[in-house]
This record gives sequence, structure tokens and C-alpha cells, in this order.
Amino acid sequence: MKKICLMIPFLAALVGAGCFKHREAPDRPVTANTLAEAVEKRATVECVNLAGQAVAALPRELASMPKLSRLWLREAQGLTSLAGLSGLKALKRLDLSATKVSAVPPEVFALAGLEHLYLADNGIAKLPPAIGDMAALTYLNLERNLLTELPPEMGRVTGLRWLRLNGNKLTALPLDLAKLTNLQRVYLRQNQLKAVPECLKGLPLLEDISLSGNPLAAVPDWMTDLPKLRQVDLDGCPVAKLPDKLDGWKKLQVLSLVRCPIPDTEKARIRAALPKAHIAF
Repeated sequence: MKKICLMIPFLAALVGAGCFKHREAPDRPVTANTLAEAVEKRATVECVNLAGQAVAALPRELASMPKLSRLWLREAQGLTSLAGLSGLKALKRLDLSATKVSAVPPEVFALAGLEHLYLADNGIAKLPPAIGDMAALTYLNLERNLLTELPPEMGRVTGLRWLRLNGNKLTALPLDLAKLTNLQRVYLRQNQLKAVPECLKGLPLLEDISLSGNPLAAVPDWMTDLPKLRQVDLDGCPVAKLPDKLDGWKKLQVLSLVRCPIPDTEKARIRAALPKAHIAF
């Protein structure tokens, strides 16, 4: 017991001296889960969560909430108008997933400070050139839509770090996306890509690439030169062989080649070349 008592001030001193790694407190914004609650907290509310609720039109009261930075409308029922959206000047995150929109609402493009945009599980078949004006965007989720192509103007969203495009009908990506030099993660599962998009070739910060379920049969040599790549997902692609040189994948942690027609001799070569990576065949 005496030893324990002696240790307490010693540990307190270590914490005070910064010897233990600082852990930030989790982000807990002031949240309202109904419009009535949001109005009640008008001066302090930061997040309004109307997900799954009946919201025919965006309530105008939201524009009078000075700290509102997050608006969740995922699976909102009967949503027909977003006329009040452009008045939400402090908005940083917007979720319009599964709201049955067939196009990106034009009011979205007026949100100059928007950083995260969720548009998954809709019927969006085309992105307008105005997407290039969203300079503050760092995260864009367009999963499970009907996109067959992306506009070249997306190359102007140079702050983008995460791009989620799983479950569309893309056959290629525009070369202009090579300007997205801050991109860290790109998810392209279940599209119609016959080749790894060339625009990814020179992206210096790229860490994760997911291409599973695409009809691509070859991995280009340049892909093994991406210096920060740590996860590669080729699950279900008709890839039978990887590039001869794999030593560029120095930081690779996970490589998924499940359901790929790779012969045993090639599997052995890959394992020998990447002894530190977790490889799934």
C-alpha cells in the first residue's frame, strides 16, 4: 500500500510533464434531433440530425442558427425542397444520402465552406461542372449512384483527401484528377474500370486504393512506385500477375487478392517480395 501511495505523485508528475501521449477529447457538438429542439437551442446548436424524419422542405429556421455546422438528412422522407440551404453559412458537413435525389441540388454549390458532403445511395447520374467550385471540400461520398463519368472540373477540388465512388458505372476517371495532390484515399469498388486510372499515377499522399470488383486484369508498374501506399484492394479482379518489381511498396500493410486468378508460383513470389504485408489470396 505504501508503494502505491508513493507512486501516485510520481505518475501525476509524469502526466504534468507531458511524458504520456496527449489524447484529445472526443468531438461532441451540441446536437438537436428534432426541429423543435433545434429552435430551442438556436444560439448554441452545432448539429441538427433529421435523419429518417419527414422533411418536405428545409426549415427556414435553420438559417437563424449561427453555429450550425452539421446537417444530417440521410433517409429524410418526402424531401422536395432545399431552398433554405444556401443560407447556412457556417455549414461544414452535409448528409443527403438516400434522399432519392437524381441530381446534386444546386443549393449545395453555394456552401463555400462545406468540407464533408455525403450523397450516397441516390440516383445521381451526372455531376455538374460546379463541383469544381467547392474549394473547401475534403471528403466526398458518391457511393451507389449511377455515375458513368466525372467532370474534369473535379480536378479543381485540390483539398480533397477522401473520394468514395464505390458502386457506380465508371469506366475511367478524367486525367484532371491528377491535380488532386492531397488525395489520400480513393474507393472505386464495383465499377466498370478495365484499367487502373492513370490520373492516380503521381499522387504523392495516396495511402488506400480500392478497386475490387472491377474488370481490370493488370496492375501498372507505376502503381508500385506510390510512396505512401499502405492498402491495396483488388478483390475479385481478373488479375493474374503483379508487376515484377514490388520493392516500392515499402509501407504496404494490406494487399487483398481474394478471388483473383493468381497461380501458386506468383503467390509465392508476392509473399517473398512483401514479407511485412498482410496478403490475402
